[in-house]
Amino acid sequence: MKLRAFLLLMISGSLVGCGGAPAASPLPETVPVTGVVTLDGAPIAAATVTFIPQGQTKGVECLGTTDEGGKYQLQQQHGAEGAPPGNYKVVISRLLRGDGTPLPEEGAGAGGIAVESLPARYSNVSGSRLTAVVPEAGGEFDFDLQNKK
Repeated sequence: MKLRAFLLLMISGSLVGCGGAPAASPLPETVPVTGVVTLDGAPIAAATVTFIPQGQTKGVECLGTTDEGGKYQLQQQHGAEGAPPGNYKVVISRLLRGDGTPLPEEGAGAGGIAVESLPARYSNVSGSRLTAVVPEAGGEFDFDLQNKK
């Protein structure tokens, strides 16, 4: 009986192996992606533009923040500038303080309140219908958002 238990323990131990997490695969190559975001025709600053890979598109989310002119440039999260070619869902969000001013880069701060200022059809991951197809050469993707439906 003890021999059987010992053999079972030895066999199961050899199946487990040394373990450890598998090596992370490198992020895919990126191409330049830029654009301008406007709301009712006027550029908006401090909006976060997020490209979320869809279908067979490799990689992770790519993010950019608009400047005063509404311009953004994507950067792969934890990676290089741009985005890998492919299909993306696009989410555009702009959080403001309770008084309507943009959040500082460090966030709302202790006890601060942040309110989404853009309609959910652009700013909500499950509700956004914005899309982009990034070609092999990269490209410029402008988004003219509307407050009214």
